[in-house]
Amino acid sequence: MNLPSDLKLIHQPTRLRIMGVLYKHRDVSYTHIRNHLDLTDGNLASHAEKLEQAGYVEDRRAWAQNGFETRYQITKAGVTAFQAYLQELSGFVDEHETEQQSDSGKS
Repeated sequence: MNLPSDLKLIHQPTRLRIMGVLYKHRDVSYTHIRNHLDLTDGNLASHAEKLEQAGYVEDRRAWAQNGFETRYQITKAGVTAFQAYLQELSGFVDEHETEQQSDSGKS
């Protein structure tokens, strides 16, 4: 798949999963993402930092039941980038389904 350079960051599997969770829920605790995706603290932190540097994700401290927690939320730029990524992926799948159908007709 030949992605535009700004979407290659999302294509990495762990970052794609993080973006998927944030796209669905918009604002999620660090702990929820870590546990839901079965990531280590360091793994989540390093991938989230790259997404933050790209402007796709923001982190913040929020008051929770047991004190403060770190939360991540997807930015408008993150939503736009994730939607563009999904469009690229859909086009890729459509293209390859068409190729498979035409290849199966040649047999």
